[in-house]
Amino acid sequence: MEKLKPAKELDLKIESLAFGGRGVARLDGFVIFVEGALPGDLVRARVTRSKRSHAEARTVRVLDSSRARVEPVCRHFDICGGCAWQTLAYETQLEFKQSQVAECLAHIGGLSDVENDMPLAAARLWRYRNKVEFSFADDGYGPALGFHLPGQWRRVFNVEDCLLHSQLTNQIRNHVREFVRSSGAGVYDQGSGSGFWRHLVLREAIHTGEVMVNVVTAPGRFPNRERFAGELLTAFPQVKSLLWSLNGTRASVATGFPFEVLAGRDHINEEICGLMLKVSPASFLQTNTLMAERLYGKMLDYAGPAAGGLAFDLYSGVGSIALLLAGRCRRAFGIEIGEEATRLAAENARVNGLENAFFKAGKVRNLLKQVIEETASGEEAPPDLVVLDPPRAGASKKEIERIIKLGASRIVYVSCNAATMAANAAVLAEGGYRLTRAGAVDMFPNTPHIEAVARFDRTRMPACRETRSGNANGRIPPACGK
Repeated sequence: MEKLKPAKELDLKIESLAFGGRGVARLDGFVIFVEGALPGDLVRARVTRSKRSHAEARTVRVLDSSRARVEPVCRHFDICGGCAWQTLAYETQLEFKQSQVAECLAHIGGLSDVENDMPLAAARLWRYRNKVEFSFADDGYGPALGFHLPGQWRRVFNVEDCLLHSQLTNQIRNHVREFVRSSGAGVYDQGSGSGFWRHLVLREAIHTGEVMVNVVTAPGRFPNRERFAGELLTAFPQVKSLLWSLNGTRASVATGFPFEVLAGRDHINEEICGLMLKVSPASFLQTNTLMAERLYGKMLDYAGPAAGGLAFDLYSGVGSIALLLAGRCRRAFGIEIGEEATRLAAENARVNGLENAFFKAGKVRNLLKQVIEETASGEEAPPDLVVLDPPRAGASKKEIERIIKLGASRIVYVSCNAATMAANAAVLAEGGYRLTRAGAVDMFPNTPHIEAVARFDRTRMPACRETRSGNANGRIPPACGK
């Protein structure tokens, strides 16, 4: 087939959805991925990119709607692009998410003989995010505060009410924007490197009601900082942590920078599955609190009624998974690269009275090598359970190989990227682990993002393994995920 030229418009019938959420159409067998299209739609689409293997296009107009198409709810839908699946009926969203987890495991991991659980549906379809990041930019009328327009990293549109997070945090964002407009300081321009205001990061503890406000700026004097803090805390007493972070680089990122406490504490408190957790500005916590509890419930179900003698939590963040496991085993050991998160995890163990949970900061592959050496020498017993919740890129091949060498009887994998989980699963299968269960957890309804959990059981057990059980303090955390 002759290569399609960009800007060419085509009438296309959408057959299915690709991983990532785009519609899939075929023109004389040639695959075209179409933004803004749903299975069953007949759309007029404009080609944006063309390759020998496939083309990409964007919907110009829906000529005939799919039965699964519904009206969008958000007022910003036409310009934002964030909740691309809000036009897809929720039942159909779940079906596609579950099928895409299964397809990733089959096509990428080569694992098709798997018991796929029914997907866990979202507790809320809207206002479920506990963390949200906004950017400042000049929209020609003054400081704008909101999200970048799709593909346009210098342009930001003003958000009035984002339905992904609460009405309270929407009100806080709008309050901050009005202060910035009256501050006299300009917004940061990434091209020139001039300006002051850069980002606003909001975190809300769903169960305790506490809010963290983190204003990210370029280095310089914060105008009227006392008035800003006083007015914000008076208007919103839920704000328990007001921070000022300095980003002196050109990088357009909002977290990981030194900060100063303008008012309140350097953290907020959240309760998850009966555990009280301290959350700092840089620490990782699942973005959907209610679904995190259901996710952890599935993780505990996969782990089994008791985790055995020793459980490892890799990429442990502030320690939520390790602390839940600590109530079921003799010892739980968390590994996390961030020193601040590791410190908070240890503090969270103390606050929750869990004396059998331990945490260490460092790279997973390095600390696992040390554990393997100690196990080989008899200084340390191998773990009975390994739970890993890696970043989107998944675990490296070296990390997976070292997890295999630990010789745990069971591995539970929590993933925000089914494709990279499937690639890791293939290596685990080669190393003697059988994928026995898997399922999708809908942490992000109305978007194509998928969370998945998988259980791997070892088929070739190391010889002379001692089975241990017990709990150092006898404390079992409250039931999770119900």
